[in-house]
Order: sequence, then structure tokens, then C-alpha cells
Amino acid sequence: MISFKMSEEQRGYIHSVRQLAQQEIAPLALQMDEDSENFNWHYINILARENLIAPIIPVEFGGRGLDYLTIAMIVEEIAAACAGLAAAAVGTMHAVLPLLIGGTAEQKQEFLPGLTSQKPALASFALTEPQGGSDIESNHTIATYMGDRIILNGLKDYVINGAVAQFVTVCAKSNTTGKRAFQFFIVPANKIKVNMIRNTMGIRYVNTAQLAMENVALENRYALGQRDSGYLLLTQTLDIGRTLIAAIEVGIARAAFQLVLDYSRDREQFGRPIFSNQGISFPLASMATSIEAARLMVWRACDLIDKEEDFTQASSMAKMYASEVAQNVTTGAIDIIGAAAYDTGHIANVYFRDAKVCGIVGGTNNIQKMIISSLL
Repeated sequence: MISFKMSEEQRGYIHSVRQLAQQEIAPLALQMDEDSENFNWHYINILARENLIAPIIPVEFGGRGLDYLTIAMIVEEIAAACAGLAAAAVGTMHAVLPLLIGGTAEQKQEFLPGLTSQKPALASFALTEPQGGSDIESNHTIATYMGDRIILNGLKDYVINGAVAQFVTVCAKSNTTGKRAFQFFIVPANKIKVNMIRNTMGIRYVNTAQLAMENVALENRYALGQRDSGYLLLTQTLDIGRTLIAAIEVGIARAAFQLVLDYSRDREQFGRPIFSNQGISFPLASMATSIEAARLMVWRACDLIDKEEDFTQASSMAKMYASEVAQNVTTGAIDIIGAAAYDTGHIANVYFRDAKVCGIVGGTNNIQKMIISSLL
């Protein structure tokens, strides 16, 4: 059972990351949202300096080698300052997961250290396609084996870090086998064409792109695992990834809640703070309760992952509930703050848009309900 008390090591991480996030990232969050057309490496460098882009990477490859529970705590802190920056880090960790789970020692040594240096570097996880959406079994990216070469052809969309990644972890299918005949490939960025950069509603700092592979030739060493054996690896990767996205959603909700709580205590109407009105304080009480519940669900899912127990249902529950909480809290924050929050230059507006997009990334709530109900 997960302890409700952080370890001293976790407290140390949270203290240092919160200080970093609130002092160096949060003051820039509006600017990061507004200046999304050109990806600015300065902000990623803040995380790279502390080796926080992919703390999931083992110490032997230059990373921090942290457990998932501690990583979720760190992700929440970064997301409370800027969800887009947290998404860039989680997107990199998502790309690394198939390599950590299914890669050889040689593959890990080749690709992981580049993500742990103080020179900032990112990676991408490419699964979604323009036509398939949540129907991953309709994947049309094809891997054709030709002697000692693999030829990739296909189109991937809404790829986080897509145009700025060092490498892209691509999910493809064999051209001769069944629906679930997946395999992952590590594709160097210089082999992939960037079709477009998406102008997204939320998490606008993170680069989101459509990528094309046209007769991309790879050596066999770029393939993870055995041919057509990647379906289990895919589901494991998605389950872990959605748990970390849920941590982003908790961070967004926390930031929006703190914003509106402070506002309600400072704003006076009829000679007293609006917080003294139960019409304001009671919704805030519900917000605080739901955020705490969402956080505990994320922690439980991470605890199961760390213990190598079955975590699929817990991960989907955490993702679904954290998504609902983030959207409810950010909507409530705008309702309480009022007209000013409808301006796109208001941070409450940023939180609202970030929460909506994070509810889609990693699978919509209906997808999570499909997974949860299938395991009841």
C-alpha cells in the first residue's frame, strides 16, 4: 500500500523542483503560451540544467533513475508552472518508454545519454495518425523488411516534440500480418519530413507536428524487439504515459485553484472578500477535495507501476478523473474571476485551454471508460 507520507528524498525533489518551477518557469507561462510559433529552447534548458527532461532514464545512462511516483510528483510541479513545458518532458519520457522496456543494452547506450546532458534534447512518440485517431489497430504506417534494411512509410499526426526531437519512436505495422502486428522503431529526426506544425488550442509551448516517412531506410539495429511483437509493449507504454499525463492535469488544476483562491480572498464586493460568500467558498471546497482525490489516484497508479503489479485500470481511472477535475476546476476558476479571464492573455484562460487539450492527449475520457469497463 502506498504511504501517504513522502520520503525525505521525495520531499527534497519536490522542494527543489517547486522552487525552480515557480521562480523560473511560472513567471514566463503567459509568454510561453503567446510565443508558440517558434519553439524556444531557453525554457527546455531550465529542465535540462537539472536533468529533469527525462528523469525516468537510469543512472547508468546519465539519468536520475527515479521511480514513477516521484516522477509524477515532479511532473505535477512543472505542470503547475507551465503545462506545455511539462508536456514536452512527458512526451520525451513517452518516447523513451519502449526503449527502456523493450530495447537492448546497446540501443539504450546509443540513444539515452543524449537526453540526459545539460545541452537540451527531446524525443517524440509517434502513434496517432490523421485517419485512425483512437483506433490504433487501423495504423497505416508500414514497416517493410528488405534484407538487412527496414523501409518505413506512413504519416503520423499530433506528435509532441515532433519537429524538435532528436529521435522519434515510431509505431508501425508489418505489411503482411494481422491488426496487432506492431513494432517500434527508433528513427533519427533527420530521416523524417515535417509536414506541418499544429497551432493547438492548449499546451501551446510544446511543439506539435505532423510527420511523414517516405521510404525511410533503417538498419535493423533501429528496431525494438522482435518483428510484429510490439502490441504488449505498446499497451504498456500507453498505460504508463497516460498516468504521467494525469499528473500534468493535477498540476493544471492545482495552479488554477490557487489562482482563484487567492483572487477570492483579495477581491472585495459589498465591503468584504467574495470568499466569505458560500456561493464562492463552497465550490472552492469541492475543487480542493477533487484535486486531492485526483492526486491520490495518480499516486496509486504510479505505486502499482513501481511494484510491477497490474496497473492498466488504475492508470485509466487516474487519467479520466484527473481530466474531469482539471476541466471542472479551470472552468470554475473562469466563472469566479469573470470577464477578465475570458481574455486569452489571462493565465486562467491558459489553464482552461491546457486542461481541455490534456483531456484528449493520451486518450479521451470515453477511451478511458472503454478500458475501465473492459476490466470490470
